[in-house]
Amino acid sequence: MSARPGSAACRRRRALMLALAALGCLRYDGEPPDTTDPGPAPGVPTLHHAHLNSIDPDAAIEFYLRLWPSGTREEIAGHPAFVAEMALLFNRVDTPPAGGWSPALERSDPQSAFWHIGAFVNTTGLLERLASEGVDVLPLWTGPDDPRGVPRSGLTPYAGIVGASALADAQAAPPREGGFGYLHGPDGAIVELTGSARTNPSFSHVHLFHEQPRCAANWYVEHLGMSIPPRRDPGTRDTIPVERWPDCASEPVGEAGWPSLEHRGTLRSPNGSVRFANGTIGFYPRQCRDGRCGAGDGPLVPSAGQVLDHVGFRVDAIGPWIARLRAQGVTLLDGPYEFGEGRGVLVEGPDGLGIELVELP
Repeated sequence: MSARPGSAACRRRRALMLALAALGCLRYDGEPPDTTDPGPAPGVPTLHHAHLNSIDPDAAIEFYLRLWPSGTREEIAGHPAFVAEMALLFNRVDTPPAGGWSPALERSDPQSAFWHIGAFVNTTGLLERLASEGVDVLPLWTGPDDPRGVPRSGLTPYAGIVGASALADAQAAPPREGGFGYLHGPDGAIVELTGSARTNPSFSHVHLFHEQPRCAANWYVEHLGMSIPPRRDPGTRDTIPVERWPDCASEPVGEAGWPSLEHRGTLRSPNGSVRFANGTIGFYPRQCRDGRCGAGDGPLVPSAGQVLDHVGFRVDAIGPWIARLRAQGVTLLDGPYEFGEGRGVLVEGPDGLGIELVELP
């Protein structure tokens, strides 16, 4: 049986194979790609879990139970877990994992494709209450010179997202209900809370960075059977279906906008998203570029070994997925292996993101 994903042995093995794969030396699974058409995907995956590295999984689970009291403490595939609408699985590590939030840098360091986890919930009053209880609520900056910040986007002095070119002339707006805000979670994980009184509460939020967000969306469609949400024509406001993004790398990165976790603003364009069986995931472009992070500018690092190690999806039968992914030339980082009473496989997604597929009874 293969080492469990998240174990020290598995992390060392994955790091070596990722390095060799980057040099073009091998495919991790040792199988040559099958050039035949794999046909349609064997289904649409369901978001199941995120896997985190933690120096104290018990304390981390207590944090998430305090944040989301309807969740439960369980064990999944031998890992301590917090279980809500999606699960958080924890692997104990001896030293603080890389990729945690740095208050000095106002970003995760180093940054992988796995930006944050979180929940959909009415944030009106929630973030203020959590701050009063000692939870580290990160300030959202309303502009590059904001000295104080706000706990949620509904409290900015303007409505919506405002780009750098429009910030000086942004129309004033009174406080609004809801919005988004962020917590500095255990081990440096970023936890987003977003929603309003109309939001159905669900701890099932994942947000990613990708070098080319729309090309990444195409990758998830092609290899994992997900779909791209329809978009609106900016002129007619008609809904336009999108099967693939044509010329997915052609749109330049847009200007920074606020509110943002970073005084320098957040790059939100071009963006992409995909639908899976029980939700959507959105992607923003890599943030550390064009001198924004100084010496920290550079490609996204692989998610293996980071505080947010990989994201997991449940599938009906893993065998057809393995055959499909091998035929498409997708790198298998580990597996198939036992996953509790089921089976799992770990593959490399865009920009080094670890993606686990699990089949459960």
